[in-house]
Amino acid sequence: MNRRWGLAANITFLLIFLAACGGANESATTAEEENNTNQQELADELYFFNWGENIDPEILEDFEKEYGVKVVYDTYSANQEMITKLSSGTVSYDIVVPTDYFVQQMIEEGMLQELNMENIPNFENIEGEFQDPSFDPENKYSVPYLYGSIGIAYNKEKIDKPDSWDSLWNPEYKDHVTIQETPREGVSMALQKLGYDINEPAEETLAEAKSSLSDLKKNILAYDSTPADKLINEEVWIAQVFSDQAGVAIGENENIDYVLPEDGGMLWMDNFVIPKTSKNKYTAEVFINYMLEAEVSKKLTDAIPSSNPNAAAKELMSEEQINDPASYPEIPEKAVFFEYLEPTELGKMNQIYKEIKVE
Repeated sequence: MNRRWGLAANITFLLIFLAACGGANESATTAEEENNTNQQELADELYFFNWGENIDPEILEDFEKEYGVKVVYDTYSANQEMITKLSSGTVSYDIVVPTDYFVQQMIEEGMLQELNMENIPNFENIEGEFQDPSFDPENKYSVPYLYGSIGIAYNKEKIDKPDSWDSLWNPEYKDHVTIQETPREGVSMALQKLGYDINEPAEETLAEAKSSLSDLKKNILAYDSTPADKLINEEVWIAQVFSDQAGVAIGENENIDYVLPEDGGMLWMDNFVIPKTSKNKYTAEVFINYMLEAEVSKKLTDAIPSSNPNAAAKELMSEEQINDPASYPEIPEKAVFFEYLEPTELGKMNQIYKEIKVE
């Protein structure tokens, strides 16, 4: 909401201002701009909305001790759940952590505040390849938090190293395959296997993807987005999986490995953003800067099996951490980030999955 300051509004204020500056012009300032320029004191509380189990609780405790700010921490399990709660206005969160293309959606819908990078000098610790992303050019609204991929986890004792998504269709692996439960990830795998752009689905390419997924169904043990346990107990030999789930499985079973297929695989990145409704923007920026400190970011890696875009933190990591095949796999040239799709396009993918599951 615009707020206008005039001589009649507060003459005492203007007299002080004129004495100090030698003059003043009537100006209009948005609430967001006031937040940027006037509120340089830390708030008593910071409202943080994040994915479940996506931070080390000790990091929050350490921040509270160092800055005297209580962190009120809530969690969600899906990007859309986060957006829905933000839109409801029930809580004015100061920081949320959307995944890449949801950042783009939130920017386009006017849900985010531009960041003041003067308050986030540790942004320089972010590796160059993760700066200036397509979903937020120049990082005006977002700062990378964690990233990862969707690729193939497999049991080295059961199967040869896969080089393509096509390996999941091998009839020898019948009843030992899982793919993602969510339609976009599953359909995108089939599109990529067929050589199509996952971010430009068309009627004919979606039809081919559906046919391919129907052929795969005979191999599938389960549609499962968290198959780590099945990989660990060797019920599953090969899976389309998020890299952090692969990391969990690798940590519990030495026979499990992870690779991105030559078809490309998919990349994802979670990001810090500040909602338009935040009342504590400066404090949120201080917290983001704290999270980018090398020691703090390295502590995050110790607790979370996702990949870390913080170059300064990597310098502190062990050889085992840096060489973790799930956290830092070789990334093929064809690997791509998901981009924003129109609801109608997502609806078609949802329909494909629904029809395949009831075949």
